Amino acid sequence: MEDDSVKGIHILNMKVILNGKTFAAECEESGTFRDIEAMLPMEFRMRRNGDVEFTGKLPSKPRNDGRKVSHTQPNEIYYYEGWNVLCLNYRTSDISPYTVTYVGTVSDPEFTEILKRADEPLYVTVEK
Repeated sequence: MEDDSVKGIHILNMKVILNGKTFAAECEESGTFRDIEAMLPMEFRMRRNGDVEFTGKLPSKPRNDGRKVSHTQPNEIYYYEGWNVLCLNYRTSDISPYTVTYVGTVSDPEFTEILKRADEPLYVTVEK
């Protein structure tokens, strides 16, 4: 069963670099995040998925024990186990009956604007 509610969380950080600009992401502590964090730094060649997000394949599968959601939001980062990808969202979407695992949020609205206008492939660096 999915859990769209926020429970007691511990916020951690990572950086996402798009078009030479660094964005801070506040992330929920989970095994999913910790496993992704252990893979950092990573460079992605991301592809647009529909008109909602960019996705990039992870080098290995993290645990999938974070908070699952089926309603995605702009400026949020998710992990989708089915394709083993990190997802950078720029539009609201209802993906039910599927779920993704919430990883974090970038509070700067420019993040979404860059993603909306980006060409493919989008080269992204994620680091601690």
